[in-house]
This record gives sequence, C-alpha cells and structure tokens, in this order.
Amino acid sequence: MDKLIAELRTFMKENDVTSTYVANEIDISKTALSQWMSKTYNGDNEKITDRVSNFLRREKLRSTALKLPIVDISTMMYIKEVAALCHTRGRIGVCVGSAGLGKTVAAKEYVKKYIDAILIESDYSYTARSLLLELHKALGLSCKGCVYNLMEEVVEKLQNSGRLIIIDEAENLRREALEMTRRIHDKTGVGLLLIGREVLLQNLRGRQNQYDQLYSRVMYKKHLGNLAMNDVITIVAKSGLSTDLAKTFYGCCKGNTRRLEHLICNSIVVAQINDREEVDESIVKETSKMLMDKE
Repeated sequence: MDKLIAELRTFMKENDVTSTYVANEIDISKTALSQWMSKTYNGDNEKITDRVSNFLRREKLRSTALKLPIVDISTMMYIKEVAALCHTRGRIGVCVGSAGLGKTVAAKEYVKKYIDAILIESDYSYTARSLLLELHKALGLSCKGCVYNLMEEVVEKLQNSGRLIIIDEAENLRREALEMTRRIHDKTGVGLLLIGREVLLQNLRGRQNQYDQLYSRVMYKKHLGNLAMNDVITIVAKSGLSTDLAKTFYGCCKGNTRRLEHLICNSIVVAQINDREEVDESIVKETSKMLMDKE
C-alpha cells in the first residue's frame, strides 16, 4: 500500500492534478482519498486500493497512446520548402495530398518557426467573411464591419509586409473565399500557401477551367505522395522501437502517416496489456487489423 500511495503522489505531481480530480475519477470522496493516502481511513481500504491501482494502470496506458515526436519526414520537408519559397518570394503555392500525410503538422511547425507566418485552418462553413474574420483575429484587428471594411483593414495591415498566409484544408473554401485570397495576395504582395487534398486543384481551376485568373497565379505546386520507407524507418526509430520492424510497419500503414502513428502507439499499448516485454511483428500485424480501413 505504501508503494501505491507513493506512485499516486508521483503521478499527481508529474501531471499537475489534485486529489479532487483523482477522487472524482475513481468515484470516491476527496476526504476518503486523503485519509487513505495518510493511512487514517477507517472504511474499506481494500476498495480504495483496488480503485487507485486500476486508475494508475489506466493512466499509464493512456500516456503511452500520446502522439509521437514530430519528425522531419518527406511531407514535412516538402511543405517547408514550398512555404519558404512563397514566403520569401511573395508568391502563391499549392501543396496537395491525401488525408493523413501530416500536412497540418507541417504547416503548424512552419508558423512556429516563423512568427510572421499566419495559419488559417478552414472548414466547410468558411465564406469570404469567415476568412477575413480569421485574418483579423490573427492580425489583431477590429473584427468589425462589412466585408469591404474587413478587407480594407487586412490589406492595409499586410501591405508590403513580407508575411505569409497559409490556409490548411483549403479545398473547403468556397469560391468567393478563394477569390478573396487572390485579391489579398494581389493587393498586398504577401505570400500565400494553400494546402489540401487533390480536389483543391480542381477547385482552383474550375470544372471547365473557368477560374484561370486564380490558377494562373500559382507559382509553386507540389503533389505529396505516400510515406517512403525511409520515412517509416525514421518514425519507428524516434518512437523507441526497433527499426527491424520498419518493413512490417511500412506494409501495414499503407503509406499513411496518421495510420502509422496510431499503429505504433496502439502496438505499444497492446504489448503492455499482454505483458509483453517489447513490440514484435505479430503484435504489429494483429494491431493493424483493429484499425479502421479508410480506403
């Protein structure tokens, strides 16, 4: 019991959680937990011991399932390169690829490194006004007025600033919002990088190439392919697993970064649940069968 109490105190300190949080998680009163930890509880100590033990086992598994360290794989490098060109040359670039390749992570890493870069993460509801409001928030502007006034403030703030606007999941932008990005680029000279799935290119051109005014301004274009074997080796090594498993992971992840991340984390959890000392090929293959096939 002393060891378990020590483990709980360590967990609470390392994760900055209170006894109230733990008590709620294991469905007992804060007073009962505090008395149990001080060994003055006169009730069913075994019951609390079992609940605390279960709680710590669960939290250990949960911590194992955290995201893997960010790794400079091909997707990351390509997006960084195109972003840098758009940023320094004041041009428009497009990076497209299937879902789950790590495009969003790459964009976020770029804006972390270059604080004058702005990242807008769009969704299906984005209109031209929605886009302008997001830019207003990022630029510290008023967020008030009609579309015309919002646009004027954005243009004035960005004029000859040398900044970069990155729009992730840009295939979600409606036509008027896409046109708005072109106008902002034309009027301010800032770089613009649009990131999304392959359909983004069709949205830029139009089904009958009726939107050439926007598409013709694209200077840089990169199609992002699936994970390469070298990428998988790098990710597996960073995860702390043997690179001997890289070939198995490569075959099971179907070239998708997100699937590989889930596969590695879940394989580690499955190994722990089954009291296996390390992840092996059989665990990877069995865990792969549990993942939903997105194709």
